This record gives sequence, C-alpha cells and structure tokens, in this order.
Amino acid sequence: MNRGRRREAWETSSHRSSSMSAASEGALSENFTSMSREFSALVLAGSAIDDNSSNDRRDHEGTNNANNNLARIGEDDMMEEETNPLAIVPDNQLSLDPVPSPGRGPPVGGSSSITGQHEISVQRVKKEEVETKISAWQNAKIAKINNRFKREDAIINGWESEEVQKATSWMKKVERKLEAKRAKSLEKMQNKVAKARRKAEERRASAEAKRGTKVARVLEVANLMKVVGRAPAKRSLF
Repeated sequence: MNRGRRREAWETSSHRSSSMSAASEGALSENFTSMSREFSALVLAGSAIDDNSSNDRRDHEGTNNANNNLARIGEDDMMEEETNPLAIVPDNQLSLDPVPSPGRGPPVGGSSSITGQHEISVQRVKKEEVETKISAWQNAKIAKINNRFKREDAIINGWESEEVQKATSWMKKVERKLEAKRAKSLEKMQNKVAKARRKAEERRASAEAKRGTKVARVLEVANLMKVVGRAPAKRSLF
C-alpha cells in the first residue's frame, strides 16, 4: 500500500512537472509569438512612417494606425498573459522584448517636425517676398526723387546761366556807355586844352606887342632928351 501511494505521488509529481514544463514551453512559445508580432508591427509602422513622410496627412494617419495596431497587439499579449494561469515567470527572468513597445513609448515627432519646417520655409518665402517688394518700392522712390532732383537741378542751372548772361550783357552795356562817355569826355577835354592854348598864344602875342610898343616909345623919348640935353623928370611919362 505504501508502494502504491509512492507510485501515485511519483505519478502526480511527474504529471505536475510535465504540466509545468508544458506550461513553460507554452509561455515561451507565446512570448516568442508576441515578440514576432511586435517585430512585424514595428516593421509595418516603420515602413508606414517612411512611405508617408512626404505627406503630412498620410503620415498622421499611418502613425495613428501603427500606434493603434501596436497598442492592440500589446493588449492582446497582456490578455493572453493574464488568461494563462499555467505560466510560470521566475523573479530573475530578464525581459525578452529587446525593443520597447511603440504603443507605450513616446509619440512619433516626424510629422510635427516636417510641418514646422514647412511653416518655417513658407514664412521665409513670405519674408523674402516682402523684403523684395520693399526693396523694389525703395528703389523706385529713390529713382523718382533722383529724377526730380535732376530736373530741378537742370532748371536751376538754366536760370543761373540766364541770370549770369543778363548780368554780363548789362555790364557790357554799361561798359559801352562808359566808353562812349569817356570818349566824349576825352574829346571835350582835348577841345578845352586846345582852346586854352589858343587863348594863351593870343594873350602872349598881345602882351609881346604891347611890350615892343612901350620899349620903342621909351627909346624915342630917350633919344629926344639926348638931343635937347635935358634930364628926364622924376615923374614918368608912362
């Protein structure tokens, strides 16, 4: 009877060990299956992200679908692990999943970065367009101001030339008048000089004649007195 109990105990322990080994093998197979599913989901998500990086809407949809698929796979694995009562997990067992679950990881930021770069490029293009318009407006205004200044400068130069010509012509007229007046004055002066010289000659000739007459009378009286022999009186006859 003891042998029968020992046999039953051995069969029971062997049955338990076989069931535990089968459970551990099932758990390993289920973990491997979950790993393969997660790896395939990661590959699909990566391909969806790479294919839809050029389009913002498709990128968002592909990322959301990949995340939903990964989340669903993770939920299925959790449900399978929770519904498996025979799975034995030791305390020191390392995680068999080398890659963290994308559904539980941080959200993918590729679409936001592409959208931000697109917005920055659009803003840069708008800024360059505005700067180009401002430069064109500035150049047009400066050219207009310069042309107006050139016209005003030409008008000022013409007015200056006209005024200088007027002043020069007036000075020439004054000089001609002065020259004519000078000529007249010179002629008048020469006439006066000639007249003065003529009168001086006439007066000189008259004075010379008077002198000669008086000298002749004095000589005549002196000869007469010599003939008579009488001295002249004190009072002069002349």
